[in-house]
Amino acid sequence: MKSLLLPGLAAALLAGCVHAPGPPLTAADYVADMPAQGVVDLLAIADRAARDGARDAPRLAAALVALDSYGARPAETAGDPVPAWRASLPASAVPPMRGRVLGPAYRKGVLEPGATVRLDQLFDGGRQARVAVATPDEGELGIAVLDGSGKPICPSHLGQRGQCKWVPPYSGRHQIVLSNPGSARSTYYLAID
Repeated sequence: MKSLLLPGLAAALLAGCVHAPGPPLTAADYVADMPAQGVVDLLAIADRAARDGARDAPRLAAALVALDSYGARPAETAGDPVPAWRASLPASAVPPMRGRVLGPAYRKGVLEPGATVRLDQLFDGGRQARVAVATPDEGELGIAVLDGSGKPICPSHLGQRGQCKWVPPYSGRHQIVLSNPGSARSTYYLAID
């Protein structure tokens, strides 16, 4: 039942909320092919709902339920906004915490105008690797992934959301490069799966 519920829920939350070039994405894309991108998109949606002065509790609650179904967990508990979002919801709207034991790890960050951040990450050889970023703000972010020798795995992509997926031939360190080419400070959500 969860596999049928999640696509509809993810589609309802993601429809019209994310601007991305290319063909329209289906709910199945988020569930089967893009868990990292789905996680950061849901985090951006929840962030916007939580920041809304009128507090969009149903939308925030739905985003948290969908996030739980991915099994997403914070890469670092310090600064994780999800517990505060849960606490801000009325008791009747608080979604249960359940999901897979393992899932995409996510983190929240902020990039000042013109800033770049480089994050080192180990990926297992022979296993699908995914890195995704999304921002709840209006600006665009750049994302690129480099292998241990500095060779681009995914060349720089600019947008409000972006994803890189590949299968590393060998286990090793990679570098995730995020940049803010805009003139305003930008919040971002990064997921690694």
